[in-house]
Amino acid sequence: MQGEVRKVQLTGGATLIVSLPKEWAKRISLLPGDEVIIVTQPDDTLVVIPKKLGKRVGVVAELTINQPVAVEEVEKLFMALYIGGAETVVVRFSPATMGLRKQIKDFIRRRVVDMEIVEEASDKLIVQSMVSATELAVADIAGKMLRLVGNMLSDLITGLEKDDVAMLRDIIERDDEVDRLYWLMERQLKRAAMSRYIMLELKIDDPRDIVEYVIIAKSIERMADHICRIAYVSQEEKIDMRIVLPILANVAGFLKQAEALLTGDSSPQKIAELQSEITSWSHRVRREEAFPDPATSVAKESAIRIGEYIGDIVESFGRIRLKDKAIVIGEVSGTQQRQ
Repeated sequence: MQGEVRKVQLTGGATLIVSLPKEWAKRISLLPGDEVIIVTQPDDTLVVIPKKLGKRVGVVAELTINQPVAVEEVEKLFMALYIGGAETVVVRFSPATMGLRKQIKDFIRRRVVDMEIVEEASDKLIVQSMVSATELAVADIAGKMLRLVGNMLSDLITGLEKDDVAMLRDIIERDDEVDRLYWLMERQLKRAAMSRYIMLELKIDDPRDIVEYVIIAKSIERMADHICRIAYVSQEEKIDMRIVLPILANVAGFLKQAEALLTGDSSPQKIAELQSEITSWSHRVRREEAFPDPATSVAKESAIRIGEYIGDIVESFGRIRLKDKAIVIGEVSGTQQRQ
């Protein structure tokens, strides 16, 4: 392991101190009186985070377009910079590519949650993050995503029951909102991975939780995709509602229970019970007779997958909530309590 070895010293008769590396302090302009955050890690090591690092100017990225390209390519490159954690993106256009400017402006306004165009000229756009990290904690973003998907699922059931094509089309359009929050979640998690200070701002106490939030966000995004898939298929061909609606009703029940666990005080037993219930339900439904009707088969598969993704969310949430805790299942008897 590389690093400097320093001795722990005693001062004041009871306080243990250790000096900070001089070159490191000089590099970040750390001065006497500056504050640092000391965070205990899961392996009992410590991380020292100077508070002034959290106030540094964010990453500035540039995207220069010198030759005509498909607007989709520019959108992908912009999103790579955005998700990568850039606080400011300068998009420059050559005379031959200025026609892309309006399309890129529209894309940013439609698909990016926390950035705004702060300066514009014929040959450039300057896009800057306008929201502080503390206002967009990852748990809050996950909660918003889950509520959006819950509403989509509820409206899907209603739309199928009423054969309401307009409602089903509206559900498909709402998938864009889920995608916007999913990209924001990716951005926040990458920012957290880059800086322990930002990780704490985003209310992530343990680095292990970053992996779990990746799973949670992707699972919610995939749930929205499968809801849209059912809405789309039902517009193109008739599906057997006797098969699909009961499955969706079960899935909606699982989602309500999952939301209650995420927002309330969930016990290890409740988390384990819901996860087990979803797993048993999935195995049982998949063993049921397959139908030759392609549209019904597609809708049924997507409905089951939505339920399984809820199970993945509950599992990851359980790992976030329950790690490093003593777990007791069931009531402790009076005899055991006295002992």
